[in-house]
Amino acid sequence: MKPRNIKMKILIISICIIIIAIILAALFFFTDIFRTKKGAFFRYLRMTESGLQMMNITDFDEYENQKQSMPYIRKSEMIVKSSSNIADSSIMDKLKLNMESKVNNETEKANSFITIKSNNKELFNVTLAKDKNAYAFYSPQISNIFVGIKNENLQEISKAIVGDVYIPNEIMEIKIDKLLEVTEVERKHIEDYYNLLKTSSPDTAYSKDSDKLKIGEKNYNTIAYTLKLSGADSANVLTSMLSKLSQDSIMMDFITSKFKLLNMDDEYTDINTLNIKMQEKIEKLRLDSANSDNIEITVNEYRQKNVRTQIKINENIYSITNVEDDGKEILIIGINDKSLEIDKKEKNYNFKYTYNKDEIEKSVEVNYRNEGTIEENNISNIMEITTVNGIKKVTYSYKDTINFTNDIGVIETFDESKIAILNNYPTEQISAFIKELKNKINSVYINAGASIGINLDPIFEDTI
Repeated sequence: MKPRNIKMKILIISICIIIIAIILAALFFFTDIFRTKKGAFFRYLRMTESGLQMMNITDFDEYENQKQSMPYIRKSEMIVKSSSNIADSSIMDKLKLNMESKVNNETEKANSFITIKSNNKELFNVTLAKDKNAYAFYSPQISNIFVGIKNENLQEISKAIVGDVYIPNEIMEIKIDKLLEVTEVERKHIEDYYNLLKTSSPDTAYSKDSDKLKIGEKNYNTIAYTLKLSGADSANVLTSMLSKLSQDSIMMDFITSKFKLLNMDDEYTDINTLNIKMQEKIEKLRLDSANSDNIEITVNEYRQKNVRTQIKINENIYSITNVEDDGKEILIIGINDKSLEIDKKEKNYNFKYTYNKDEIEKSVEVNYRNEGTIEENNISNIMEITTVNGIKKVTYSYKDTINFTNDIGVIETFDESKIAILNNYPTEQISAFIKELKNKINSVYINAGASIGINLDPIFEDTI
């Protein structure tokens, strides 16, 4: 055989090997054909964090920063755009809410005067005011003084108002960017827990199925990879994870700092207290695996991306759904029968909170966009707000204009001698006062509706 022919054959074989290698590499990196169920599960589980980044909305940072550093006047108007099963449209069309606000965030003072009218008849008015950490309202139809609360010692006050429901002592603004922030060191530690979960869970605990999901208005044919743990398997995994976590100072600090940002109490924000809880859980698991939770984690893959992670612990279900399609991004965070959905297309946002109460589905949906520029001082916020309560549905149209100016005049708040601050009263008096206040608000609300021919349900249903 001539040397030239041998070289040609070697070249052809080499090219074929390279092509096969490229195909195999593409199949490995861009498909799951060579991955086990376990391997594919962890590939998509790691993508969960990236889906949450949509919560960090930065489109309006310049506007928000301007509000913090410059006083402004806001003028707003809201009307009823449409309604069903509430009242005749000829009545609803006449309703209008007007609000004028003065705000200076540097001095921590704000005042808003709100009126609700039907034609030229005033149905209700209220003044809202903020002074440092005190917030109050005044309505002549409800009381003859301001009623307010200070953002401090809230747990004692909450017991008198809502009973045994957790509220932090002080409510801090939730900073989404800080909540989602993960350092490289923290990320390396998180990776250790993925690896620990992988090594401590048996291969038989993983499964693969086809799963059709409806996200927004579109159906997605996905592949679901599931890790299911119960009994001894669950006890083993939880014991391993908690034991490692309780000795990991970086991750304990990471977790407690995130809980602080979420306004959670000392039980979760203090490292020592949280560690004690973990040790108690570990001891229970070691004594009897029946104390273990049933855990089921499912990740749904669509076009090599994680579109949903669902975690089921006993009967509680938590889910994160995220998909980008047709220029639109959707994020849905679900906790049992409650969900928050955020849709984004360019700079238009849609927020929808849905929940069930007494087997009746309720929701609040806000379609929002921001127009104008800081430079031209013509910022405007435009919203369409839809509330659903079973068969009752109302859609409101809202628009405001923002004028940034140092010439806003005096911001009137409240006179210390003409305000009832709830923090200053004992629990028994607060409970009685709140009950009376709810009854008064219900009465004013129902009577205002009746005066224009609308039959309204009470706002507060627990006052009897």
